[in-house]
Formats: sequence, C-alpha cells, structure tokens
Amino acid sequence: MYGEVEAEVNASTSLIAVRGLRAVGRSFVQRLKASGETKRKFYRALVWASEVVAPAQLAAVAAMGAFTIEQDTPVRVLHRRSLATRRRQIHALQLTRVNARFFLLDLQTEAGTYVKEFVHGDLGRTRPSLGSLLGCDADILQLDVTAVEV
Repeated sequence: MYGEVEAEVNASTSLIAVRGLRAVGRSFVQRLKASGETKRKFYRALVWASEVVAPAQLAAVAAMGAFTIEQDTPVRVLHRRSLATRRRQIHALQLTRVNARFFLLDLQTEAGTYVKEFVHGDLGRTRPSLGSLLGCDADILQLDVTAVEV
C-alpha cells in the first residue's frame, strides 16, 4: 500500500521524492512535535505602526532583553487548535527604524511562538504584544523565517 502512494507522489512531481513511507504511532508524533518546540527560530519582519515611533521607543523595547509572553490560541487558528494559553520565550529582538511609522523587526523566539500575533496582539490574546510595548497598534506587512537553530 505505501509503495503505491510513494510511486504516485514521485510520479506527480520532480520537486520532491518520497521513500520509506510508513505509518507511525501516536507517541512518535508527540515526540516529533515536542522536539520542534525546543528549537529557536529567527525571523525578520517589516512592521507598520499606527503612530509615529521614535527611535528612543524602539531602543527601549529592544533593550528589554529576553522575556516571556502568554498567547491564547489565536483567532486565526481556533478552528483547528484547542483553546489554550501558551507561554513562549522571546529570546531577543532588534528594531530598526525605516521611517516614522515603519521598522524592521529581527526576532529570536522559542519555536511555537505565534509571531504575527506577538506583533499585533490578536485582540489582547497575546500579552505583551509589540504594539502594546510601543503604545500603538502594529501589524506585520512581511514576515520571513531567516534561520532555525536545531
């Protein structure tokens, strides 16, 4: 059965290849998911602020160092994830002003952090959020993962 699935996938595209496909138990899946949450992820985002953000405000937030946030399951994933409050570590962040209302955010987080929600706060479901730390509304215009520390 798995050989047929492998052959079908491999015949459908040259972009990937599948081999050794097999069923795994629930404990394997749980271990796999748990191992992903011990990793550190690095992001770069272009962020918009609803108010003029002074360089001193950006510097003050960046100077906070590492801190913990609490995130309720985001509204955008509630249909597929259980409602829970998760504590996640922000290891470091750097804010580089582009102009009065735009800046670059370089961020190091614990894997599993909802980065978009960290920036805009998700209607108060992420505490603190970058917007709340800056004293204004904030939103991501572009988000890229730049590295994953294994």
